[in-house]
Amino acid sequence: MKALLKGLCVAALAASVAYAGDEKDLKKVIEDQGIYVETAQKGIVLSGYVDTSYTYQFASKGTANGATGAGEANLRQFDTKSNSFNVNAFKLALEKALPDKNEYAAGFRADLIFGQDASTVKNSATNNTANSASDIWLEQAYAQFRVPVGNGLDFKFGKFVTLLGYEVIESPANLNFSRGLLFTNAIPLTHTGALASYKFNDSWDAQLGVVNGWNNDESTVSGGDSSLAVTGRVNYTFAGKNANIANSFIYSPNGDTQIGSSGEVFVWDMWAQWAPKFANDKLLLAINTDLGNGSPYTNVNGATNNDTFYGVALYQKYQFTKVFSLAAREEYMHDSDGQKFGLANTETNAWSFTATAGFNIWENLLTRLEYRYDLAEADTINGTDQHQIAVNVVYTF
Repeated sequence: MKALLKGLCVAALAASVAYAGDEKDLKKVIEDQGIYVETAQKGIVLSGYVDTSYTYQFASKGTANGATGAGEANLRQFDTKSNSFNVNAFKLALEKALPDKNEYAAGFRADLIFGQDASTVKNSATNNTANSASDIWLEQAYAQFRVPVGNGLDFKFGKFVTLLGYEVIESPANLNFSRGLLFTNAIPLTHTGALASYKFNDSWDAQLGVVNGWNNDESTVSGGDSSLAVTGRVNYTFAGKNANIANSFIYSPNGDTQIGSSGEVFVWDMWAQWAPKFANDKLLLAINTDLGNGSPYTNVNGATNNDTFYGVALYQKYQFTKVFSLAAREEYMHDSDGQKFGLANTETNAWSFTATAGFNIWENLLTRLEYRYDLAEADTINGTDQHQIAVNVVYTF
């Protein structure tokens, strides 16, 4: 806490002399206050983005019986508001990456997310989907180091994002603005634990870790989920470096607290992408599949049951010009007991289609216009289907 207060003092003092533009004056003020600040270490990089949007659902607005999501949009947790301007995220990332050279080395990474995305992810473990633009969430915070054994064995200790899934938490890094069915309903998002990584050669690399359970975030998860889980991934990159396929898994012996499971949960995730060389780096094709089982689940009615869920997502993106691109996503997900969609003892199928136009007109600024259509059975969505349009504006630094 003392270090944090000192840091805030430094920031305030820096602002107070900023107009003078005299570095000596700033140093004198800091010295007079008795504050010691270590100079920036070589290789530490600060990055981030500001992600804003406008979303509108123009059909089937309302909350269905037990469906995931909040507000007017179901089956998802992030873009859930209708006729609303949104501060999705202000992200800051500070990192000292490991060098390319195979030697003893250490570093770290810390990611903070502010805004509605932070509120959503913080509360996803309990299905609390409040959207607050003032929330803060620690997405990642880990120390990393390399042992120069073989080609180099890397370790992470702390909190890090999951190995599973083609999509990621950061919407600007995805092909579409909205997150898909599989990302929202089939996989965990973050873990706290230890992860080892090894690159065998230019084609094969693998990761294996032990973590605190399914989607564990100590700030929101209490009770259950106390046993350690195992997660891993094997990735193969093809010789042309324009395609790869990744197979990941997680096995959690003490369940998924989001849907009340006190039993075992296993999920296998596969994704692959290909950028055909004949398209001159303009076309990208990808696929993501998930297969999971929870046994037993205690459903929302208090009954004990097994739940098997699986799904597939297809992605396409074409870069027509330097400033214009078009991306599409088609998804299907099946939930045998309805637990992943917030239902009980109800077999459910859901489909989704998303089309996203991207515009890179200004430097570091991404603007996107998106249409999404969702269709589901068993009253998962009020009125069985829903439509959404979104305008997304992101500045990255």
